[in-house]
Amino acid sequence: MDKFEQVHERDTTKQEEVTEVINPYGTFQPPVTPLKHSGPGIASLVLGILSLVTYITILALAPAAAKDILQSNSPEAMLESIYVIIIGVLILVGLFLNLIGMILAIIGLTLKNQKKIFPIIGMVIHGIILLMIIGFSSLSFI
Repeated sequence: MDKFEQVHERDTTKQEEVTEVINPYGTFQPPVTPLKHSGPGIASLVLGILSLVTYITILALAPAAAKDILQSNSPEAMLESIYVIIIGVLILVGLFLNLIGMILAIIGLTLKNQKKIFPIIGMVIHGIILLMIIGFSSLSFI
């Protein structure tokens, strides 16, 4: 080894010793920032609650629609009842809310460095509702 390498080696050992003396508590680690909630996950949860309200409204309107249909002697009574039309529109709105909410829940689950609680809750709500709709609609084919 030549003289330059020996001096350089002594300097690096001195620097290591100096850093150990200056910082006796170890290396600096920045504070951990808390995770933020997922925006699409919150939107999915809100859409899940709106779809639940939509389906509860459908269940509330169903007896009035049945009463109108049963009281009429006309075979076209179902087509003339305003309650049936409103129920049909609400079913389509509810399905649309569920599909969009499910997509937002999936997006919320795939985001990194975000909390996952709202997308999970939204996924569960939309999944249960969609399974119930599929189950009830399959009963009509039996």
